[in-house]
Amino acid sequence: MQHRGTALVMSAALALASASTGCIVSERPPPSRAYVVTAPPPPPLVDERIPSPTGSSVWVTGYWHWMGVRYAWIPGHWEEPPPGARWAAPRYSVREGAYTYEPGRWQPAAPAPPTR
Repeated sequence: MQHRGTALVMSAALALASASTGCIVSERPPPSRAYVVTAPPPPPLVDERIPSPTGSSVWVTGYWHWMGVRYAWIPGHWEEPPPGARWAAPRYSVREGAYTYEPGRWQPAAPAPPTR
């Protein structure tokens, strides 16, 4: 009787181990999500660009961010980008007669073209 229980435990452990070895983790950001909004954003405000805190910081230009019922101004600021990423600014557009807003986000940088 004990042999059968041991075999069952071993089979379960082997199945779990073999299933976990094929796992591949991807660090891709989620796809951008567009929100339907009531109106386009106000005109952009003027931000003063202050000196960069580090040589690797990236300036994120100020933008209007949709807060669910209204826009809020996010002032321009310096950010440290994730490795291999570039900033994609928010996008505002009209789709099928409705205004949409896609938040800004860090996304993978395009690979450099091959050199010859």
